[in-house]
Amino acid sequence: MLVISFAVLALAFSFTVRYYLITDTVRSLYRVAETLSTTAIDTRMHGSGQMRGAYFNLANRIAYAEYVLIKPDGTILDSSDIEAYPPGAEMLNEAFLDLAFGQENSESMIEGDRVAVSFPIILGEERGEASLVLYSQLDVLTRLNRSILGILAFAVGAGILVSVLSGLFVTRLVVGPLQQLKNKANQMARREFSGKLAINTGDEVEELADTFNDMASQLAEYDRSQKDFFQKASHELKTPLMSIQGYAEAIKDGIIPKNEKEKGLEIIIKESGRMKALVDEFIYLSKMETLNESYDFELVTLDEAVQEAIYAVNSLALEKDVSIETSITSGNNVIEGDPEKIHRLLLNILSNALHYARKNVVVILNNAEIVVEDDGPGFCSEDLEKVFDPFFHKSKKESSGLGLAISRVIVEKHGGTITVKNKPGNGAKIIIAFKKAGPKIYKDVN
Repeated sequence: MLVISFAVLALAFSFTVRYYLITDTVRSLYRVAETLSTTAIDTRMHGSGQMRGAYFNLANRIAYAEYVLIKPDGTILDSSDIEAYPPGAEMLNEAFLDLAFGQENSESMIEGDRVAVSFPIILGEERGEASLVLYSQLDVLTRLNRSILGILAFAVGAGILVSVLSGLFVTRLVVGPLQQLKNKANQMARREFSGKLAINTGDEVEELADTFNDMASQLAEYDRSQKDFFQKASHELKTPLMSIQGYAEAIKDGIIPKNEKEKGLEIIIKESGRMKALVDEFIYLSKMETLNESYDFELVTLDEAVQEAIYAVNSLALEKDVSIETSITSGNNVIEGDPEKIHRLLLNILSNALHYARKNVVVILNNAEIVVEDDGPGFCSEDLEKVFDPFFHKSKKESSGLGLAISRVIVEKHGGTITVKNKPGNGAKIIIAFKKAGPKIYKDVN
């Protein structure tokens, strides 16, 4: 495309220059003829040689004009080229005669390889009227045009060379980093996340490379967490399966006495239920993280939701001899959420607090923020960063280690935040902050 563009430009420039040169030559010849016509011509012009013509503006070249002086009857009075147009002879060039005395009264002519103009001249009373014809050979213009085209061709060639070299440089500058990005993408497709791109172009490509590095780090962390998840899930399932298998084989082989078979069957049933609950939580957590459409949002009043959750875990509190204290500030706790998910969230948080509480659990609700405190042992500093990881166990009291992980997903899907802190002294504090419903919606609810 670059070569074609330059070629079209060169042709257009060539035609333009040629047209300009011919037009300028005609004007210059006409000015010379007009000047000569005002000069008294009493002597023969023969022997004066070539008459100096116009100065060409382009390339400062000088064109020379030939002349021929013709009478109305076609007799040549004088000429600068006596071989072609001898004085006294009859003008045989019909084009010159038409130009000088034709009916069309044309002042200029372009014929073949020359351009000519004519101007009437009064030679005096004795010699009468005549016409001065000035003409110039176009080969002068052709040579000049060729010289200009040569310069243009050199400029075009140099431009193409510079463009090609610049293109190669830019291509290497841009395509090189892009090739690195492509190779990195292929590595990531093969789950190879190690290594970072080192691209220092100072532009958007470098920003893209930094984004690739961040994405690779996140994918590596996600891949690690997935592997860790499956390892922990396998471990969690392995324990009840081993108990079930052991008691089933013992009963089958008759190792367990008859009076203890019922106890063994109870253990099998209990471990089967535990394993089923664990698998249900696996499925639930997976759905929480992947399916947005599983949430049915509507207006939820947290006052009622908290009271329902406390009522649901009341039997566990009685069993552990733990009291639940509440401090609810009503009137500004309306949010947009999924009631079933909010209920499960509160059950997980309250159950977790009851597992570790010694004597009491405190639930505070104010301005769409829920704070659950217990007087248990709290968390060590290392555990605070891992409490929301799947299968995190602070102790063997917790059933699966998925409760807080599910809670975090639910809160984040509702656009809220959940944090865990240690209370001064002993105990843990979980803070859940939701976005309140808008003023109009809140008014409609009340």
